[in-house]
Amino acid sequence: MNKMNLIFAGFVFSSAAFAATTPAPVNTKEDVVFASKKDHKMLGFANAESFLGYFTRTAQADKNMRQAELYDLGAIKELNMDEKLCKKALAEMFGPLDEITLKVQDIKIWTSHTGKTCEAAMMDPYQQAIIPERRVLVGFVKAKPYAVVFKLSQKSTAEQQSNMRSFWDSLR
Repeated sequence: MNKMNLIFAGFVFSSAAFAATTPAPVNTKEDVVFASKKDHKMLGFANAESFLGYFTRTAQADKNMRQAELYDLGAIKELNMDEKLCKKALAEMFGPLDEITLKVQDIKIWTSHTGKTCEAAMMDPYQQAIIPERRVLVGFVKAKPYAVVFKLSQKSTAEQQSNMRSFWDSLR
């Protein structure tokens, strides 16, 4: 009887391994693997409701640039990106900006392939923070608001910021 239970359990687990994965709601020109919170329930733990999953950028040598979180900001209806809308998007992901530990710095509005896009740094003031900076890109893909968040182990460099903007520009 125990052999039958083991065989059945093995069959169940092996068929789950072949189950289809949820595709990313946006495509990218880069070589990525997308892990959706729909497929991996623990990915959404301690993240905002708008969190969709992680992109793993397989060709990246810089470990800070390998993984990016994707957020669907569909609750935001405005389509004209400015600093006010950027702060609204940041609050959607991280909570009320005047009540959280993270501090918004360096908000820039730039023009990407999809129009005006916001880039902001969410800085952790704690000196020994494991993730002292979260670099956030907020904009529109397919006329829908999305955000990409990179968690960095140290303050970002100009080269890394350019790399992040290139990733945003690859989204379709």
